[in-house]
Amino acid sequence: DADSDCQNTRAEILIRDSLVPVKFKRNKGCNVSHGKWVGPYTGKVMTKASDLDIDHIVPLSHAHKTGGASWSRSKKRQFANDPLNLLAVDDATNQAKSDKSPKQWKPPLNSYWCTYAARWKMVKAKYGLSVGVSERRTLGAMQASCAGE
Repeated sequence: DADSDCQNTRAEILIRDSLVPVKFKRNKGCNVSHGKWVGPYTGKVMTKASDLDIDHIVPLSHAHKTGGASWSRSKKRQFANDPLNLLAVDDATNQAKSDKSPKQWKPPLNSYWCTYAARWKMVKAKYGLSVGVSERRTLGAMQASCAGE
């Protein structure tokens, strides 16, 4: 809860990504219970916050392997809670993605590939993380697949 408003990062992402004003578990406005989310990876519509996970587009373990291992605790916390790298997604898809790179996993909804690849690249650039040759190729192909849209 970086801004001390009682809403942790999960709540803030759920609020940001909901298509309607969210409802809270109690009157305090801290924990989100309901809203309306369309999973960016699947197109699946969800209304219960408990059906959602907050996904790290660039997984924490992947960041660790590509330059984040030497980060300070503070920088690791910043990365883990950066809204640029976070999305509300259905829990089953998040679990299937796990800590895989785009070469190993792509969103089931092909129409989201461009956005996913662009966000992946932005996060990597923002944090100075390395991008391997096959990773770069995969991201390029993902973006090229919808260049005409």
